[in-house]
Amino acid sequence: MIQVIEKREILNPFIIENGVLTKFIKNKEFISIKIPRGVTAIKSFAFANCTELTSIIIPDHINYIGDYAFYGCKGLTSITIPNSITRIGYHAFENCSELTEIKLSNNITSINNGMFSDCQKLTSIKIPNSVTSIGDYAFTNCYNLTSIKIPNSVTSIGDNVFQSCLGLTEITIPNSVTSIGDNVFQYCEKLTSIKIPNSVTSIGNSVFQSCINLKSIKISKGITSIGEYTFQNCTSLESIKIPSSVTSIGNEAFHSCINLNSVVIPNSVTAIGNEAFAYCRELTSITIPNSVTHIGYSAFQNCSKLTSIKLSNSITSISDCIFNNCIGLTSVVIPNSVTRIGENAFFDCTGLTSIVIPNSVEYIGDCAFRNCENLTEIIIPNNVIRIGNYTFLDCGNLTSVVMPRNIRAGDSIFRGCPHRIVIKKV
Repeated sequence: MIQVIEKREILNPFIIENGVLTKFIKNKEFISIKIPRGVTAIKSFAFANCTELTSIIIPDHINYIGDYAFYGCKGLTSITIPNSITRIGYHAFENCSELTEIKLSNNITSINNGMFSDCQKLTSIKIPNSVTSIGDYAFTNCYNLTSIKIPNSVTSIGDNVFQSCLGLTEITIPNSVTSIGDNVFQYCEKLTSIKIPNSVTSIGNSVFQSCINLKSIKISKGITSIGEYTFQNCTSLESIKIPSSVTSIGNEAFHSCINLNSVVIPNSVTAIGNEAFAYCRELTSITIPNSVTHIGYSAFQNCSKLTSIKLSNSITSISDCIFNNCIGLTSVVIPNSVTRIGENAFFDCTGLTSIVIPNSVEYIGDCAFRNCENLTEIIIPNNVIRIGNYTFLDCGNLTSVVMPRNIRAGDSIFRGCPHRIVIKKV
């Protein structure tokens, strides 16, 4: 029996097996190379970490580049991918930190995961019209990428695609795109405006988190939810109109948007997440439509200029810390649907002078009105069966309280209140 041995040939500095370039042998003498004839594919990791390599010519008889093929080629400054290539693997050019320009094949259908991640000197790139998807982390940490045009062949943009592209100032998302993943533009500090077309029906979490110069954005009318942390720390954002297709606003969606002064919540929204608008210090008023049935804890915490708010008639609970340290809030009407006022709900609302608690309320949590130093009187309705600890602690001007005779009261509920306080039990 004759054993057939797989054909293998070594052409210095390449190792080639059955037309596949499997390995480039590192040698300081080879800094500029041309891939030889007969090679049809470049295997994964073939040139990985060849830091001395400064230029390479990929001929048009090659049709495939494998995963991590040129990973860490830190001396490579430019490269042309011929049109014969139909697929480029994951992370193929990741960490090519000196790469400034690249011409892509017109026959690839995707920019795969991590393809140009950490190419810190890449300033621009043209994505060909053949591409339908941009994979996760494709351009992450491309610090000098200033602009990019996404062709209208692209339908999806993966997670973290342009994360930390610190120089990115403008980008156009075509109306072919239907989904945008998590963290896509996170930390794009120079991005000032963006339009999300109506074709987009899904955007992920943290998409624009810490885009500190983002001043204006138009959100697609097809989006059904604003995810967690979507606009967190967008410190230049002043106003936003949420489209009527949105049904939920996620946790910390607008947290620390310190210049946000106007927001319109449509009556399609049913839920507002935890800390959704916390630390929006320029927000002066807001109306929560009756479609909203749930508002998470600390939703408006530290909105120091908030002076008025109209709450939904469909919520059943004033969540914990919801208006904590809203020092500009002067009055609040709690709707008849509410049965519970949470812990620290109005803690440190030092400007609060009056509040109406409806008969529907059965429980008032610990420290709910603590340090509401300008609150002068309060009527606790007969249906309230329990008041938590320190509920009115340090309400220094509270002089009149009406409360049920058989109420179960926690510890020190009026500690720090004036000695002249009149408590009437009915």
